[in-house]
Amino acid sequence: MNRAGLLLLGILSAGPAARAQEVRERAPPAAPSLSVRLSSVPEVALDTPVVRAEHLLDDRVFDAALKNGFPVHYHFRLELWRKAALFDHLARDAEWDAFVRLDPLTGEYDLIRSTGSVEHFTQVDAVSRSLASPFHVDLLPPEGSGTRYYYVTTLDIESLSESELAEVERWLKGDVGPAIAHTGNIGDALAEGFRRLLIRFSGLPRRTLEARSGVFEAGR
Repeated sequence: MNRAGLLLLGILSAGPAARAQEVRERAPPAAPSLSVRLSSVPEVALDTPVVRAEHLLDDRVFDAALKNGFPVHYHFRLELWRKAALFDHLARDAEWDAFVRLDPLTGEYDLIRSTGSVEHFTQVDAVSRSLASPFHVDLLPPEGSGTRYYYVTTLDIESLSESELAEVERWLKGDVGPAIAHTGNIGDALAEGFRRLLIRFSGLPRRTLEARSGVFEAGR
């Protein structure tokens, strides 16, 4: 085969690969998702709920907020509902928080959880993967009840306003640490209504996700 033929063959063979690469680059990022299920780990207590939130920073909307100096607040709430003939009843609930901020000095992302752990990352994708780790929650039905239950979990994601940034900084230094417990949230330290009003009119991104488990019989 002459040189022209080889060149044409190379162009034709490279075409599909180039188009496939272009499709991958144009593919929309995965949407944030939230799920709750019962644990299948033998070492974990029966009926223990497992909450998982995936792709929380993959859509880049909140990553852009981080790069503009706005920390992102993740507020989780898990509810245990008892199934009834007419109206289901809320039996128990738990709340916890996580915060992500971009340190302008180091260029690192800090992931702070209300349980007290702090992680540092150089890539936003690594932050998203850490947030996607399944979370076993100690929120069990009453023992031996034999009643049917299900779990409902919600996740509120929002960028903090500038006025809240100082509150987060003080919390990071321990000034308002007691206000954030395992079942508490930063709303106890801030004026919740005023905070949400600021977020609503600030134009900062916010999102709410919700998921529900299947109905199960306690102690089955």
